[in-house]
Amino acid sequence: MNKRQMQKEATRKLILKAAYQIYAQEGFGASTKTIAKEAQIAHGSIFVHFPTVDELKISLLEQFGRDINTRLHELAADGSCLEEVLNAHINVLSEHEEFYKRLITESSQLPEQVKYVYVSIQSTVSFHLSQVIEKYQTDGKIKKLPMYFIFNSWISLLHYYLSNQDLFAPEGSVLIRYQEELVHNFIKMLE
Repeated sequence: MNKRQMQKEATRKLILKAAYQIYAQEGFGASTKTIAKEAQIAHGSIFVHFPTVDELKISLLEQFGRDINTRLHELAADGSCLEEVLNAHINVLSEHEEFYKRLITESSQLPEQVKYVYVSIQSTVSFHLSQVIEKYQTDGKIKKLPMYFIFNSWISLLHYYLSNQDLFAPEGSVLIRYQEELVHNFIKMLE
């Protein structure tokens, strides 16, 4: 990369970082002017890198999805136990807790192309979880329930706690606070 390309990539990353923070705080309806202000760049610079707001949101969700996928792929491929994979899922979500909470509460209002990225992220999580669960089912360690039911139950549990953070953990991370309990009781339900 030459100096200009490196500068362009740095600005792109700066925009994504600012968008991540603003969307986590204000929601996905936040203006690009607010994002530009947070990134300390000219408003028009956003559209040099992301011609539309939807493309900005898609890039942001793709980056978020890659982070989740990388963590879970390594564990699922290494033959890690179910507890490790569930803990890794909570750990990566807790690092992005405010952003993810916004994502799940506003997902129905997102543009269709952005929703597809969100669904793709959930599909990736489901795939990695299914790799471990299928082995556990084959070994007789957990009940032979339909995979979609197991995955939907796990996601629903996490989303319920996140959506009700003010009840469960008004100050701090609800996922970290209840991580051990969530993982332990979910596995117990499957045994």
